[in-house]
Amino acid sequence: MFLKNYWYISAAADEVGRKLLQRWILGEPVLMYRTEDGVANALHNACPHRSMPLSEGKLVGDEVQCAYHGLRVGADGKCIHIPGQGSIPPRAGVRTFPLVEKWRWLWIWMGDPDKADEASIPDFHWNDDPKWTPTGGRFHINCDYQLLVDNLLDLSHEAFVHPTTIGNLALVDTAPRTETRGEAVRVTRQINGHPPPPLYAKLKDFKGNIDRTQNIEWTPPSNIVIESRSSPSGSNDPEMILEYRVLNGITPASRGVTHHFWAVPRNFAPEPEVTEAFHEGSVRAFSEDVEVLEKQQAMIEHLGGAPEWMNIKVDAGGIMARRSVKQLLEEEMATDA
Repeated sequence: MFLKNYWYISAAADEVGRKLLQRWILGEPVLMYRTEDGVANALHNACPHRSMPLSEGKLVGDEVQCAYHGLRVGADGKCIHIPGQGSIPPRAGVRTFPLVEKWRWLWIWMGDPDKADEASIPDFHWNDDPKWTPTGGRFHINCDYQLLVDNLLDLSHEAFVHPTTIGNLALVDTAPRTETRGEAVRVTRQINGHPPPPLYAKLKDFKGNIDRTQNIEWTPPSNIVIESRSSPSGSNDPEMILEYRVLNGITPASRGVTHHFWAVPRNFAPEPEVTEAFHEGSVRAFSEDVEVLEKQQAMIEHLGGAPEWMNIKVDAGGIMARRSVKQLLEEEMATDA
């Protein structure tokens, strides 16, 4: 169902500490915590004895003690203590998952650990670059992760779902260009001589029309970077350029449930009040998407599964991404077999 030999965001780095954190990822229960030396760790969140969630237990040093019968599991996943029993069965333990801290997030590898190459973690460096000021968060969405991918690869919906924040009819009037680059799908728009969306006018006080560039790049399994740059029409005044990135780490929790990790770093106006405005505008826009996506998912389930949809031109990016995932899944399954 899901591609496993890829990196997924499992948590924001500051979410994980000395408190046990449970999160479902690719249909599996995952437990995360930091050891006493600060290293983030990920285990399968089910005690090997009777499947009690280990997250219901407590930390004893760097060991997780099960809340049911007191078994203790170390950071390496091995059971190292069974109350009232001297011997420990060799098979006692839980699976561990490679976990890497990068770009202010924790990236998890749910597949073959021998294939986990840190160099293949997606480039989200803007979120941890001193030249860029970030804000971000996470949404828990009751929808299939590919519906969110479709949403972010087709931003024409902004004109109808987000008319009071980031959208206007200029997006509908300007056709996108869609292409593939290796495994990546890229959707681009150049929108010239149109009024700014409401949030843009608020952030930069644009007085007239603007020229706006949107570049969207999807890479498997489900990561999307949106580059946005706007300036007064015909002007390159650096003081009036509004440029930012929208970083999207889309992690399936289970069938029909998705974690959306997002960040919006910008390279201008680092003042806290601007960050607050960016955050509030982003949360409002994403919340509008969540409402649409959950209603869409509910209808799909009511209909007994995704119907044979009709497609229009703006669907090209989502279709290409779905085809790529399908092919990669077939290849991964064949390799595993």
